[in-house]
Amino acid sequence: VSVYTVLYDGDDENMAERYVIGNMEEQVEGADVISSSSPLGQALQGASAGDTVTYDAPNGQLTVHVRKVETA
Repeated sequence: VSVYTVLYDGDDENMAERYVIGNMEEQVEGADVISSSSPLGQALQGASAGDTVTYDAPNGQLTVHVRKVETA
């Protein structure tokens, strides 16, 4: 299971968020689980540390910077 640490464009470094792409059975402590079919989940799949991805959200396009990808 990969854990993505991301920072939304314009946020401070201390606001980084951690996500696991999958389902509730793949929970990792300190990380939110998001669906692989969600816009963010689709954007993060295959991303590496240092990548910047943009996805469509209900309130417009959002950009996230991938800070770290770990295996849990």
